[in-house]
Amino acid sequence: MKKALLAILFLAVLSLPGAAAGEKPHVPVIVMTHPTLSQVKNIVEMYEKDVLPLPELVLLGIYHEDELRNEEEAEAYQEAFAYVHDNKLDWVRFRKISGRVEADGLFRENAWTPQFREIFAAADGFLFTGGMDIPPALYGHKTALLTEPTTPARHLYEISLLFHLLGGGRNPSFTPFLAAKPGLPVLAVCLGLQSLNVALGGTLTQDIPSELYGLATVEEVLAQDPDRIHSGVYLEKLDANDPDLAPPFHRIFLLPDSAFVRRMGIVADATPEVATSHHQAIDKLAAGLRATALSLDGRIVEAVEHLRFANVLGIQFHPERCALYQKGLRQRRGPGAALDFNPLAFLKANPPSYEFQRAIWKWFADALLAEPGLGAR
Repeated sequence: MKKALLAILFLAVLSLPGAAAGEKPHVPVIVMTHPTLSQVKNIVEMYEKDVLPLPELVLLGIYHEDELRNEEEAEAYQEAFAYVHDNKLDWVRFRKISGRVEADGLFRENAWTPQFREIFAAADGFLFTGGMDIPPALYGHKTALLTEPTTPARHLYEISLLFHLLGGGRNPSFTPFLAAKPGLPVLAVCLGLQSLNVALGGTLTQDIPSELYGLATVEEVLAQDPDRIHSGVYLEKLDANDPDLAPPFHRIFLLPDSAFVRRMGIVADATPEVATSHHQAIDKLAAGLRATALSLDGRIVEAVEHLRFANVLGIQFHPERCALYQKGLRQRRGPGAALDFNPLAFLKANPPSYEFQRAIWKWFADALLAEPGLGAR
């Protein structure tokens, strides 16, 4: 079964999408990192529910060959390949990144550069997804006891790809790919935001509860105000066998000087609710980035925009989770709670939370369809 699925995978990536003269209009291509089953399903369901408002779409999931050496990661990819095959999703394709580059070679032309160029030539936008912790050595720190850098192959190529796209202070002489398409959208979610910050020269706080709030136990974390709880892993530690636990939601503060706030039509100083799942966060903000949203206490950077490329957005929360847009879904807010929480109803009951999630995806869809040289603020 696994060999058959890999054969399907390789056939799917033989040709990248494009349009020749006389053919139908170009179909926008989203390049997405870490295309596991859950990530692919998120895009499929948002596309089908018109949360991602595009008439047509190609999703090109990219991953590094060494990720398949990790048993858990390999299983997650096999599930994605099977889901795409079984549901005949011919608009979802995969592309393997081959070869190895050491940490000291990430911020210059390397063995991956030709592959990155091919992918960039086909792309109308990039989506960097969530995941496990970045090895702290990549931002010059030692590894804290609570850090879990379990997917190093992924982080190496994703951080190098972000550097190739955006350039930055790690190698100022490098000409970034986006210089040729400055309006091309890049949306970096959760780990994606952290990778974006590291790729441009920033650093991370390795554990929010212990480093920022001085907390040592799960019970102490859960006793905090909800706006200070950033990860559902603490609920799972108390009831790991409950599949119906909802992710925690907390409010964020949208900064009034944010170009994205203005462009998305959301009132500055608003405090929308967002789904959250992270124990790390930006520490030193990289040069070239501006914070556009913070946690309510101001301790966590919740969103950033790029100072040069107007359609680059990094967010620490999760508007891509398809559970946010399902009318009939019922979840629990905590262990032992009633099975009566619907995330969609919750967002709609706390404006502009629902409008904010939808505005992010409308911005992304509009930018995918725009001319690549555009992108004025």
